[in-house]
Amino acid sequence: MDRNKNDYISFASVISAFAVVVLHTNGCFWSFSKTARYWKTANIIECVFYFAVPIFFMISGATLLDFFQRYGLREFLIKRIRKTVVPYIFWSLFGLGFQVYYLKSVDKEMINGKYIINGLLSGGHVSIYWFFIPLFCAYLSIPLFAALAEELRKKVLCYMAIICFLLNCVMPFLNSVYRIQIKYQFSVAVGSGYLLYLILGYLLYKYEVKDKVRYSIYALGIVGLLMHILGTYRLSMAAGEIVSTYKGYTNVPCILYSVAVFLFVKYAWGGKATSVCLVNRIMYFLKDYTFGVYLIHWYIIQIAIREFDVNTQSIYYRLGFPFAIVAVAIVLIQLIRKIPFGKSILP
Repeated sequence: MDRNKNDYISFASVISAFAVVVLHTNGCFWSFSKTARYWKTANIIECVFYFAVPIFFMISGATLLDFFQRYGLREFLIKRIRKTVVPYIFWSLFGLGFQVYYLKSVDKEMINGKYIINGLLSGGHVSIYWFFIPLFCAYLSIPLFAALAEELRKKVLCYMAIICFLLNCVMPFLNSVYRIQIKYQFSVAVGSGYLLYLILGYLLYKYEVKDKVRYSIYALGIVGLLMHILGTYRLSMAAGEIVSTYKGYTNVPCILYSVAVFLFVKYAWGGKATSVCLVNRIMYFLKDYTFGVYLIHWYIIQIAIREFDVNTQSIYYRLGFPFAIVAVAIVLIQLIRKIPFGKSILP
C-alpha cells in the first residue's frame, strides 16, 4: 500500500471512531418522544453518523482481503487474536465488573461460568461490544476471499457485490417498505450481513472509480441518508415509537450512504482541506488511538453521566462532549500502555 492510501484509510478510521462516540452520546435517540424537540435532532445526528460501523468493516476489507500477499494464514489468525480477541475478552470482563461494582446494574449473584461464557460469545457484557461478534465472523471468512486468484479477484468480487446487494439487501428492503409480502427466499450467504462491506471496502480501496460513477454514488449516498432521516422520522411519528424500516447497518439506506462516505474520504484525501498541515498532524496523532477509543469510551460516558449529572438530551452534550471523551480516552490509553501488558489490552 502506498502512503496516500494508508493516509486516507487512517483518516477514515479516525472519523469512524469519532462517529461511534457521537452515536453513543446521542443515545437519547432511543428514548422516543413525539413532542420533545431533542428527538428530532437526535434522529438527524443518529443518521448522519451511522456510517461508523460499516466503514470499520470496509477498512477491514480494504486492508485484509489480500493478506496472503504479505503473510500466511497462521500469522493472519495470530494477528487478529492479538489485536482484537485478547482486548475484547479483557474489556468485556472488566466491563462486567464495572457494572457489578460501580454501576450496580448487574447483580453479582447472577455471575457464574455460564453467564460469563454467554456474555463473551454474544458481546453482551458491554452493550457496545456487540460489534465484535460479527467482526470475528468476518475475520474467519476473510481467508476465503483472500484465496481468490488476483487476476480473478476484481471480476468475482464485483459480481458478488452486485448479486449480494440486490438479493440480500434491495429485495428485503422493498418488501419491508412497500409491504408487498412476497415470499422471498433468495439469499446469497457468502456475502450476507457485514461480509458485503468487506467486499465493497476492498473494491473501492483497490480500484479507481470513474468520475461519473463516483458522482452517481455520491448522489445515491445523499438519497440513502435522506431516506434514513425522513423515513425514520415519518414512520416513527406516525407509530408513536421508533420504527426501524429504514434503519439497520445492512439495510439499503445505510449501505448507499456508507459507500458514498468511504469513497468521498478516498478522493477528498489530499485535497485542500486535508493538505493543511494541522489536519495531517491531528490525523497522524489520532490514528494510533482509534481502536482504544472504541474500547474504553463507554466507561467514560457512564462515569460522566453518573458523577456529573449530565443532561444527555442537551445538544451541547451530544455534539460537544465527544471531543472531551476522545481527549480523556487518549490520556488513559497512553497511561495504560505504559503498564505491563498495557499494549496487549489497548493495542
